[in-house]
Amino acid sequence: MNRILYDSRCRCKEEFSITKKRKPSGRSEGKPLQYPNEIMSKTFQIKYEKKLSLVARFILTSFRNKYLYYAIDDILYLLKANPIERENLLSILYSPVLSLQNNFCINFFDIWIYEVYVNETSKKNKFLNQECDNLERFNSITIKFLYKTRLPVKKVESLW
Repeated sequence: MNRILYDSRCRCKEEFSITKKRKPSGRSEGKPLQYPNEIMSKTFQIKYEKKLSLVARFILTSFRNKYLYYAIDDILYLLKANPIERENLLSILYSPVLSLQNNFCINFFDIWIYEVYVNETSKKNKFLNQECDNLERFNSITIKFLYKTRLPVKKVESLW
């Protein structure tokens, strides 16, 4: 009897399974950018003299088209085990953001990271003709921020 009801209810007779979409475990995936109408951009080049690990390089390059606060959240979550590198990456982001906030009066929540490039270069001694393996290496990090400006809010005068 049950077999007859099943046949009349489901005509396709195919097996299927419904899988639930997994939520991110503590790490922000970032929402798609909703760019404002009046977009401004500013590019910063940062000379980073310490060696970047592969994880740090991957994290930096994953910041393309992300809100700034999602990028900071990713650094805090993914580098829990390495606090020194976490602080270095946070300082890489904080210094240009502070410059934007101080010089252009930009709100923290109005900043997006548009592009990030990491280039490893070495200082060459122009007086030596030989290629040396002991050359000093540094990373050049280029970050392009998008932001929108707002008019400053006027302070309401008190009544007394």
